[in-house]
Amino acid sequence: DMLSSCKCPPNQLQKDADCSIDSMLQGSCRKHLCSSECADLSYVSSLDQKSCLPCSMRNETRKYGASEYDGDNKVCTCRNPPRGAPTGNRVVSWKLVEIHDEATGLPISNDCVRCPAGSAVITRDLYDEQEFFLSAGMRFIADPYSCSFCPDPHMYFDTDYNCVCSEGYILTGEVSVGEQSCIEHLPSVSGSYSKIRFQDPALAGRKSLDALDLTIDSVIFSHYYLKAASECEYYEGTSQGLQSCQALSNLCVMSMYDEEAAACKEVDIISQKRDRTSSSTLPWLYYEDEADSVNDDRSIGMKISLYPQRNRTNSLSFKLAKYTLNGTFAGIEDLSNQLEYCSETKHILNQPNWLTFGNGYRNEYKCSIDDLIETEMFFFDMFIVDESHESCKDETINSGLQCLYPVPILIRNLVEGRSFPNYNVHPLDEYNDRYVRRFFLVDNQSGKTQSGLELIRYAKRIALQTIIRSEESNKIYPPKLIIEYSTRPSARQSPGDEVADLLTFVAEYTMDTSTFWATIQILSGFVIAFGVVIFGIRINNWLSRRRASTHNAGEAGPTSSLRFVVHSFAVTIHTLVLLGTPFAFVVCLYWFIFFKAQSEVFLMLPSNNIFYDAGNNYFLFNLAFQVLFWCQTVNITYTIIDQCQNSIILLDWERPKRQDCSVSTWRTVLVANEFNRMQAKRSTSIEFSLILVGFFMTGLNQYDNAAPQPNFDNSIHREHNVALRFANSVLFWALSWLVQVVWKTLIYERYITEPPALKFVDICTACNTSVFILSDKNVCFYLHGRSPYLIADCSMNDLLEQMTKESNGGTIDRGLDGCKGCQIFDFFMTSAFNRQISKIYSYVGPRHSKLSSSSEEQAGQISLAKLEMSTFLQSFITSSNDYIVREPLYSEHIFGLTPADIATQSEQLKCILQPDNGKWNHSYNYTSSTFLGIEMDLFLHDILTYNFADMLFNNPLASILATYAVHKIREFFRQWFGQINLSKKSMVDGRFIYT
Repeated sequence: DMLSSCKCPPNQLQKDADCSIDSMLQGSCRKHLCSSECADLSYVSSLDQKSCLPCSMRNETRKYGASEYDGDNKVCTCRNPPRGAPTGNRVVSWKLVEIHDEATGLPISNDCVRCPAGSAVITRDLYDEQEFFLSAGMRFIADPYSCSFCPDPHMYFDTDYNCVCSEGYILTGEVSVGEQSCIEHLPSVSGSYSKIRFQDPALAGRKSLDALDLTIDSVIFSHYYLKAASECEYYEGTSQGLQSCQALSNLCVMSMYDEEAAACKEVDIISQKRDRTSSSTLPWLYYEDEADSVNDDRSIGMKISLYPQRNRTNSLSFKLAKYTLNGTFAGIEDLSNQLEYCSETKHILNQPNWLTFGNGYRNEYKCSIDDLIETEMFFFDMFIVDESHESCKDETINSGLQCLYPVPILIRNLVEGRSFPNYNVHPLDEYNDRYVRRFFLVDNQSGKTQSGLELIRYAKRIALQTIIRSEESNKIYPPKLIIEYSTRPSARQSPGDEVADLLTFVAEYTMDTSTFWATIQILSGFVIAFGVVIFGIRINNWLSRRRASTHNAGEAGPTSSLRFVVHSFAVTIHTLVLLGTPFAFVVCLYWFIFFKAQSEVFLMLPSNNIFYDAGNNYFLFNLAFQVLFWCQTVNITYTIIDQCQNSIILLDWERPKRQDCSVSTWRTVLVANEFNRMQAKRSTSIEFSLILVGFFMTGLNQYDNAAPQPNFDNSIHREHNVALRFANSVLFWALSWLVQVVWKTLIYERYITEPPALKFVDICTACNTSVFILSDKNVCFYLHGRSPYLIADCSMNDLLEQMTKESNGGTIDRGLDGCKGCQIFDFFMTSAFNRQISKIYSYVGPRHSKLSSSSEEQAGQISLAKLEMSTFLQSFITSSNDYIVREPLYSEHIFGLTPADIATQSEQLKCILQPDNGKWNHSYNYTSSTFLGIEMDLFLHDILTYNFADMLFNNPLASILATYAVHKIREFFRQWFGQINLSKKSMVDGRFIYT
């Protein structure tokens, strides 16, 4: 039925048509038939197009009053005056009126009636090239049956049919924007009102405006200002005057409350003129109180809770009073997702989760500037519902307005003089903050000029902050809304380019944490002092060892070398990690436990102010985690380099079976390979730790425990709290480590197998090979592997037979002479012993790790060096005159001190061997030359790596993969360079050493 809505031309009759079934099926049926029979009679059709009417039934003719038939256009006309030159006089025009019979009510003719003064009949001959007539910014459509009025009651149609203001009134407004108006009085501020400055403190980089000051002639300000300012200043008690005051206030808000702007100056003048009784006619824009008074206001009486309770509130409710640019009140609406005005959730009317008390929220999303250009602009006054007020319990419409408490607005772009008092970078800058009441989200109006929209201003970052009271944690201070605007050109740089920006909305619940940070400073002082003591002990131990090697050796003192500087730095960062990581964990664990497990409100997280960098409470957390990660990475790198420089000496005690036979080297190769495999071996499994952490984080969804909400319901959040995340991840890492340590220490290595450190010593004993590990110039480890068996280079049956004899007590003790059962020793060398070892190594060229690269002469040197090394060490061990065996003193055992006689290199000095009986977890000091001995450092590095990756990716799986990748890199370099060093120092060809 496509033609059912068709209508006949005004001068034709319209009759119903009869349609056949075929025409209906073909779609050619017409609902109406048009007839021009009225024109044949010099009549016109009635308005309902059902009958023909004459133009006038009067016999006498008049120039005006009676209508005449226009044969050219086939219409009735009142012959109104044509468009002429402006004279300042009102045009007099007549409109057509259809006359009806009093008895039947049917139309019988058309007549002319004079229009009211100031109005006019618009005809088509007034059209220019458009399909309407434009005057005073108003569009008029030709209609001979109606009188049109100008947009302002103080306007009239001049003889040129243009709207002009009556005498004594001033024309205001821009035709390109909208309807013009007339004002009787100019406002007190009537100059430069169209000028608006766009100033962005984020681009300026400081509070001074010298770096950015862009001023344009705004056609919007030119259109609205004079009318709004005049009608508000000369308020006559009308609703229009109230609306104008709202519009004037909106212009001040668009000027960023700049007191130098015309709109804000006018608002200030009007507020000073108004007395208290009439002050309510002017919107409340500025807080007169200082920032501290606004922040410390205790007027909100409602009590809050984390869960629904009687007479308490666990969900905050906010209201938004909404205004259009021209001051029209658009109603009051509940706050839901309006502050995320460019995200996908902006149209969701359900109550967001962050309105539940304590549930922090953060959303960063991309917004297209093109979408903001077409957005309708509104202004808002924000309120919080104080449910403790009696009026909130009344269900009448107006009573609830009394329980609305105003929410202070902090606009960071607010201009005062030539500075931005609210553009704070640190909490100490908040003393001079200026709070206001009204705000907008998108300003796509003030940046309009005669050439179009040039600039658009929008809220780039928004934070709604609610703070609990210090003395009554179940009550709150007035929430405050913090907004930072950004300004962008509206035009694209080139066709097809999409201009977009990253917007942020944050809702946070926090508290005053000044007492907490003061406590942290005190505790940090104790930790630093303890760290200095540890650093001093470690450096003193190292110096005492180095001092012995330079005694009477003609070398420079230990503190004058670059080695000292490097080692001191390594000890410093290692001490920082050892103390800083547990301290950071304890601090984060405090917030994690007491925030997540609270049932009554008494603690909220520190504020994560998105507008602060160094002043942010979490700046130290982020900085500490990054520093700890990089420090431990450097420490692990230094440790690997240090381990890969150890001297590994293999001493074969086996004697030839006959004088013409040589001793087999395969036992030495076996020991070298076992040590090589042990170099990068760990006491815990990184794979197990990562799988367990991944299972809890992703499988059981414990990753969302770090969400800033005071419960463990694991609601979906876009971003986690950095302190809660560290505590949460460390707990599961510690659980994985504890499970493995308990399993290995109490079960696996006690009842199933033996610890790797002891297993290696057993292999050395079976191979009749001792091992010297020189980790420093005066400190090394000795593994006494001299076999109690008659021969080690034997068959399997012989070996098993000898082991059976040993278990039955049929052999001598494995231990070193003078220390029954002792096979593992901390070995403190004299400078003479050290020099002899260095002298023997000097026989060997720098390249001998591969046989193919060794010449025959060099191979001979290696054999000679091995023989001399074996002869020297065998003589040293078998002769008890060159060393003493004694238990370490308690101070030496606890603090790892170097024996005093070794440190001072006293006369008649002997080497000292201190038995190492192992620690509670079967670890021995000699394993410090491998990954087995630095398991705690590796474990800390795993934790810090995972946390650092989680800060970057905010994804547990990506963090697990990154942690494992770092582990494999560590393992590769330790194994690769360790194998090269082992081949070089043990003088075993590298082709026989494998992983």
